[in-house]
Formats: sequence, C-alpha cells, structure tokens
Amino acid sequence: MKIDLSPIIGGDTDEIRLDYPLTIQEEFHGVTFPKPVRVLGTIINRAGYIALTVTAELSYNTLCDRCLAPISKSFTLAFEKTVALSGTLENEDRDDYLIAEDRMLELDEPLLEALILDFPTKNLCSEDCKGLCQHCGKDLNEGPCSCEKKEIDPRLAGLAKFLSKNN
Repeated sequence: MKIDLSPIIGGDTDEIRLDYPLTIQEEFHGVTFPKPVRVLGTIINRAGYIALTVTAELSYNTLCDRCLAPISKSFTLAFEKTVALSGTLENEDRDDYLIAEDRMLELDEPLLEALILDFPTKNLCSEDCKGLCQHCGKDLNEGPCSCEKKEIDPRLAGLAKFLSKNN
C-alpha cells in the first residue's frame, strides 16, 4: 500500500491512521494464509521526526513440526520505523529508516520482510506433542506404538549379533 505523506509534511495533520488488509497470495514454506493480514497503525509527525508504528495480525495454517497434524495459529507483529524523505539522509544507515519517495511511502514490502524475519520457526499442535515414531511413523500422541523400544547402538551391532549366535 502506498501512503501519501503530504498531509503530514505540509502540516495539515500530525497523524495518519492506518487500517487495511494485506493479502499474502503465496504459500510460505508449507504455511498458508486463509485471510488477509490486518494492518493497524499510525504515522505521527513529532516536530519533523516522522514515526511509523504498525501492528500486523495474521492467521495461518500449517502442519505440526513433530506430528504433522494440521494446525491453525495466529501471529502478531509489532513494527516500528522512522520515516525519512528521499534525499534527506546523507551518512545515515538506511536500514534504520523507511524511505518515502516523492512523499509516498510504500509499506507492504518492508512489512512483508519483517513478517518473514519474525515469523515463528517452530509450530507445534501442543507444547507436549510427542511427535511420530521414528521407526513406524505412528502418531505417539494417539498412544504408544508396538516397535521395539530397546535400541542397539549401531557401532555395537556386530557384537550383539555375535553374542546372540553364541547364546
């Protein structure tokens, strides 16, 4: 979304309120977004210092990282940046600012970048999810599997085979 900063720069207002939907079309590493991201925020002029504060709320569907059960979750991102007009920064680190070209601020791209960077890396159906059996693939949340629980260290498998022959 492009936001016209002319009212703030011209002194007509000290605040611009934001409330709009941001649609994420593509699937992101097995995560789908069933409805648009709700973007709420303000752009405030504080005596020439323009501050952007945004909260983005999104719902997403994915699979549990341990048991592969489908889950629906929500995520909220708090995003704050200082806005600078193009040509006003000389020796500053540009990563700390959002640059407004011709008094227009493009918000979607930096917001999507922040969402990707802050998105949860681990998604579980519950904190105590037991996952899948590494041998048969049974969901251990539904109960124990019938696999042999005693595992032999592969480095000692030859010795175990030798001992079982001699007994």
